[in-house]
Amino acid sequence: MKYKSLPEMKSKLQDIRSRLLGGIEKTLKTSQDEEFTQLVPDTTDDASRSFSRQMLLNLGEQDRERLIQVEEALYQMENGGYGMCKLCEKSIPEARLKVVPFAQYCVSCLNEIEQDQKNNGHNGSDQFEAF
Repeated sequence: MKYKSLPEMKSKLQDIRSRLLGGIEKTLKTSQDEEFTQLVPDTTDDASRSFSRQMLLNLGEQDRERLIQVEEALYQMENGGYGMCKLCEKSIPEARLKVVPFAQYCVSCLNEIEQDQKNNGHNGSDQFEAF
């Protein structure tokens, strides 16, 4: 796919990848450091630390999912498949890719997926490209 701003989108993807990799490393370090902060915690402190640790791990998972999408977009960019919707296989508009350079679906297909998940009782937030 030919986009006028392909170098700009590639640069954006690389920046996102660098930021995510830094965030994942920080999350892992923070999570490990928290485990050793107190030797004898009281119940409230323990619950608070468990909640904080779970939040950090959840954020880490979201970052890992986003990193996978970014890596896939960079791979597709190198192999000529960048900017093609995974469902309908039509071109994703350049304006959308400027906002979400790792978009895997056109807006129409993404809306359909989200509606299907809503109807089936899934929130779908773990695999789509809100940014």
